[in-house]
Amino acid sequence: MKRLLLLGFLWAWLIPALGATIVHESTLHRREIAIAEKLRCTVCQAESLAVSQAGIARDMRKLIRQKLRAGETPAQIKAYFVDRYGDYILLKPPFDPLGAILWVWPFALVAAFGGVAIAVMRRRARAPLPPSAPELDPEDRARVEALTRQE
Repeated sequence: MKRLLLLGFLWAWLIPALGATIVHESTLHRREIAIAEKLRCTVCQAESLAVSQAGIARDMRKLIRQKLRAGETPAQIKAYFVDRYGDYILLKPPFDPLGAILWVWPFALVAAFGGVAIAVMRRRARAPLPPSAPELDPEDRARVEALTRQE
């Protein structure tokens, strides 16, 4: 009976501890996934770390979890990955003026060439037509007709 009572007390003591551990782990997992969804897999390129099945993605998720357990904030973890991999690691990188220029430059170039082409076409449309060929006199016309009949 004493063993049963001791076992009951032991279970009564362990169950809340296990419950707290499970709640803590699920919270930790949610925080890990929230961070991993904002980071790009370095192998898959179009997937976030949260959905990627690549080995490096699993390792990076483990690293995120370790850093969360160590008490680092999500901002600190993101900063770590950006320092290591650059802005490429972020699925939504910050605005970069040089990047904006590179995106706008081709469209501006097409617009400039289009404007030049339209200006040239308008100028040619306004230009006077060249003088028409002079009329052939009857002798030349007869000669042309004789040459075309021979062929």
